[in-house]
Amino acid sequence: MVGFLRLVRKDLEAIRWSTGIIMGAVLGLLVFLRFKLAAGWSEQLVSVWMTIPLMFLPFWLLWQSFQGLRTEWRDDTIYTLLSLPVPGWQVTLAKLTTVIVEYTLLAGVIVFGNLILNPLVKGFAAEFPVMWLIRNGLLIYLTLLGHIAFFVVLIQLAFVVSKMVGRVQALVALWALFLSLWLTTRVGELLAPAFRWLPPIPLHRVFKLEEIGRGAVTANIALAPQVGRWLLAFALFCLTGYLLENFVEAN
Repeated sequence: MVGFLRLVRKDLEAIRWSTGIIMGAVLGLLVFLRFKLAAGWSEQLVSVWMTIPLMFLPFWLLWQSFQGLRTEWRDDTIYTLLSLPVPGWQVTLAKLTTVIVEYTLLAGVIVFGNLILNPLVKGFAAEFPVMWLIRNGLLIYLTLLGHIAFFVVLIQLAFVVSKMVGRVQALVALWALFLSLWLTTRVGELLAPAFRWLPPIPLHRVFKLEEIGRGAVTANIALAPQVGRWLLAFALFCLTGYLLENFVEAN
């Protein structure tokens, strides 16, 4: 456990500057939009600019999941990393944890920055019960976290597989990524009958739409195919750690 925490600390220190710069850029954009709105910009134009951090965030986090492993080879620290008395899965889990921490920080800056600095968001949020916003905000955060973690696992596998070959590593990484995406989808479909006993999730009830007068809206999500996808994703996570520990050459 101590070794894992040291790995997390090392990875967090590696991203502190880039994360801080992005947080500052987001706050700077929000201040800029606040002044522009007061200067006469239309609400529609400001709303379009507001989507920039939201669109940028997932791509940045996926890039960081790749960059976290790539840096170990670029800085020639992978040999030291693999020589540590920690299993390979702890190395990949530490990097996944780092991405999750960064996601939490950046999402928090975007949400709370808008609530404090953006009068449009303030006015929109004022129309809903506070506890309803907090509850659903947390649910959305956890849902996005799950999707980000899923793709981070696949990107880590693709990168590690690419390091097992001597040439065309970029092509191998892309091939492994698309293959794992197809495989998780296909396995989810094949295993779905085994989990049909799981009831669908009524999203309209989970998000309590009736509290805001949207009770007539109904939406359900089937759990059966999702369970198979997540089981395979966990297996691929374990495989990545095993390959990193036993088959990847440091140099």
